[in-house]
This record gives sequence, structure tokens and C-alpha cells, in this order.
Amino acid sequence: MKVKTIRLREDKIHEIERIAKEEGKQISEVLREVVEKGLRVYRIERAIEKYQRGLLSQGVAAEEAGLTIQEFHQELKRRGFTLRMDLDLIEAELKDL
Repeated sequence: MKVKTIRLREDKIHEIERIAKEEGKQISEVLREVVEKGLRVYRIERAIEKYQRGLLSQGVAAEEAGLTIQEFHQELKRRGFTLRMDLDLIEAELKDL
């Protein structure tokens, strides 16, 4: 595991310290959890954005998001997006299978 240094605003440091104390965890453990969860959300949001712009098929977007196709569909629905379906897209989706 590598060590990285980041700068955080004082209020964020206090919040992380509070969470660590409440959960009985080390500050480093809380920071790792926050980064991992943030990266997961970031990957999903980027994949959805690329999918909505037509840059990725559903299959590729799901893969980039680290989700199954069904999970990707659920994320789209949860965020108020609809599936893009047209003939070219259906053909591209079939090629991804």
C-alpha cells in the first residue's frame, strides 16, 4: 500500500475525526473508506455521463462503472435516466454480448 499526502480544509478534518471517534476507527481507516466510496460513485457517474452522451454502450458503461448490466440499469433508473434505445444502439449492445 502506498502513502499519499493530501490537504483538507479544517472542517473536513474535524468531520473525519468525529466519524472516526463515533465509529471507533482509526482516522486512516475512515479516510480509506471515504475514498473508496467516493471513487465508486465517481466511476458510476462518469460511466452514466458517457452512456447518456452516446460515447459508451450499456455493456461498456456498466463495466467502467464496475456494475453488472442490471445494476447499471438500476442506477440509471434511480438517477432518473432512461435507457437509450435505437437500432444502432441495439446492434452495438448485441456486439458487446
